[in-house]
Parts: sequence; structure tokens; C-alpha cells
Amino acid sequence: MSGIAIMMMVLFMVVIWGGFIASALHLRNHPDDSSGALGTADHSRDERLAAQELS
Repeated sequence: MSGIAIMMMVLFMVVIWGGFIASALHLRNHPDDSSGALGTADHSRDERLAAQELS
């Protein structure tokens, strides 16, 4: 492989793995339970959803 190919491979590995790590850290700090449009709404609580499944 040429030097430019190795440089591009390393660059894109850093971009892809960096994005993966950044998204994992963001998800750890902002869990799905408290994010999004329905994150804190009363009808999106686990107890309420479980009661709807049993009905």
C-alpha cells in the first residue's frame, strides 16, 4: 500500500471509531429513558406501558 492509502485508512479509522466513541459517551450521559420527545412524559413510563400490554 502506498503512503497516501495508509494515511487515508488511518484518517477514516479515526473518524469512524471517534464517532462511535463519541456516540457511546453521549448515550451514557443522556440515556434513552430521559431523552427524546417522550422521554419525561407520563404516558412513556415503563409502568404505564406495561399496563397497556396487559390490557
